[in-house]
Amino acid sequence: MTYLIVGASAGVGRAVATSFAKAGHDLIVVSSDARDIAAMASDLSIRYRVQVLPIAADVAECDEYLDQVSAASATLGGIDGLLFPAGATSPDDDMNISSGSATRLVRVNFLSMVATVTRFLPVLLARPRPVIVGFGSVAAARGRARNVIYSASKRALESFFESLRHALAGSEVNVQLYVLGYMDTTLGLAAPKWLPRGDPTRLSQRVLRNLQRDIGVAFYPSYWRVMPALLRVTPWAIYRRTRF
Repeated sequence: MTYLIVGASAGVGRAVATSFAKAGHDLIVVSSDARDIAAMASDLSIRYRVQVLPIAADVAECDEYLDQVSAASATLGGIDGLLFPAGATSPDDDMNISSGSATRLVRVNFLSMVATVTRFLPVLLARPRPVIVGFGSVAAARGRARNVIYSASKRALESFFESLRHALAGSEVNVQLYVLGYMDTTLGLAAPKWLPRGDPTRLSQRVLRNLQRDIGVAFYPSYWRVMPALLRVTPWAIYRRTRF
């Protein structure tokens, strides 16, 4: 099977790429870091004897990036699944952000994934056991004063994946969304020290294990399932004082 992994060179994406290559799958791996993605692809190919094609691209530039993926998929004989562990944040994402930076966050965290799915869905529909796997965030549970654009983009992603799962319910395409809490990655450095962070390797193994299961939405670490539910029912008079 051949899978596209967008955001593959760091954190969750790197762990997912490693687990899938170790399981014997061919990969197309995408990252904006040309040198790192090329080295990672070479390493995985040698270690696990699979084909790993690297694409160094800015996913915010959708047309150019998608053309590169199309060419790579033709080389490997098609794509059986799309995985989107990509994500971008900004230190000024508190409504003092520039319009250019805000637009880029929306493109990376949401629009690039919509564009990828719509581009390759006809291909997936012709494949056996195709999958589309998204990675959301508990930050999308409710609008927040910090990471304003990031959390809004992730909420849009959740809605898109729910609609996608509904639209494809009668097909063979398995649509999954993992809602992530703080992970042991550079993006998780802001986590309170008392709060345990999720292990990207364990998450990647779970994704691989659940690939053909109709899980719908899953939380990782699993205890984060409670927090969004609580936040959504918290009265505004109380919630407005929080800095979650």
